[in-house]
Amino acid sequence: MGCCIVKDDRWKRHRVLSILLAMVCSFFCRAATVVDVKQGVMKPVSVAVSVFSLNENVAEDIYLVIVNDLVGTFLFKELSRSAFMQALRGAEQKPTFPLWKMIGTQYLVNVEVQVEGETLRVTMKLYDVLSETQVGTFTASSNTKEWRRLAHLAANNVYERVTGEQGYFETKILYVSVKKTPRGGRNYRIAIMDQDGYDHKFLTDSSAIVLTPRFAPDGREFSFFSIKEKIVRGRRIPISANVYRYNLSTQRIELVASFSGMSYAPRYSPDGKLLIFSLSHRGSSSIYTFDLVTHRLSRVTKGTWIDTSPCYSPDGKNIVFTSDRGGSPQLYIMDADGSNVRRLTFAAGCRYTTPTWSPRGDWIAFTRSSKEGFYIGIMHPDGSWERMLASGYIVEGPTWSPNGRVVLFSHQDYQRREKIFSVDVTGYNKHEINTPLNAIDPEWSTKQ
Repeated sequence: MGCCIVKDDRWKRHRVLSILLAMVCSFFCRAATVVDVKQGVMKPVSVAVSVFSLNENVAEDIYLVIVNDLVGTFLFKELSRSAFMQALRGAEQKPTFPLWKMIGTQYLVNVEVQVEGETLRVTMKLYDVLSETQVGTFTASSNTKEWRRLAHLAANNVYERVTGEQGYFETKILYVSVKKTPRGGRNYRIAIMDQDGYDHKFLTDSSAIVLTPRFAPDGREFSFFSIKEKIVRGRRIPISANVYRYNLSTQRIELVASFSGMSYAPRYSPDGKLLIFSLSHRGSSSIYTFDLVTHRLSRVTKGTWIDTSPCYSPDGKNIVFTSDRGGSPQLYIMDADGSNVRRLTFAAGCRYTTPTWSPRGDWIAFTRSSKEGFYIGIMHPDGSWERMLASGYIVEGPTWSPNGRVVLFSHQDYQRREKIFSVDVTGYNKHEINTPLNAIDPEWSTKQ
């Protein structure tokens, strides 16, 4: 579709007037082109995405991925292609800015896709239409099988330029898939998918209960624990929970260690050398680390209380965890060696569990429960500015996006359907992440 040509002089005068008004408006609307993801955006910025390729099917596929990535954040509003007044046929073609202003475009994404044999090349230029300037560029090539990843990377570039935050569209999500059996039982499998729900794969079978998969810092493997049970008088009784590692390249599962007591919620240290988890013994639970090279088990906390759900700060200097040492489950922080323990939460009648530190170190997400219900909340590491982001019949187990601006969590409704939801740190833009079956225990990779 080229530029619209109309012979009616009255329409021409009207169009010129509209262009002049748009140019005047651009001076007053400059503030609208900046997205502040820390404060929340009630009115998303408008973006026009144009993708050109001699292969129309490839162009359409790339277009849909970019648009879905951007619109899925709720920070961007797509302008319909039917409203475009200029057809861009390549990344080198200059946009006629007044035509894009007339349809309300704030950002223009101009993409060209070239396919040569098994190689696909994506070139993108991003324009701030109101200021009539190019504000971003992106070029990458790969095997045609990697077309979705290239589209995600292009969308990352747009997101980063507009918001000033790190993009995360090419990352992966781990979770535990839950299928109910005809006899009322539940089968558990660990699954992985792209952050937009595509390329879904089951990684384990349903022969054992598997829970809390957690990515290593480099994204190449993850840890999880698997529960062994025995049947006593018709009831399933857990007898042990061992920690395993799963190599995503080789698909090899390795037993990290077998413990006499129950172990829970393994997580990696920021350097990937240690696993930290809780280990129960005779009614109490303490926090331990396990060196993945030397296989040395070290105890971090000691006492008769229950300490669990440990998570390192991004710099590895501190650990946040849950403990009932004060009478009810609350959040505490300690130095990495177990010293200098200090309590974070004091809300009367509330229980705090499953804390997780944001990748930026500025927030700690957690589950809070009371007689009023369940909540997903965040607070600063000093315990200040506690805010609730989401609530539900049962919501729990938050995990962070790589840029520390979106939180995933498990949500169970009154019909006991279990799903994964996301919400940003402002508390806005809560939505469901599609999965084939019920889903719990989400985990977001920090790297592709």
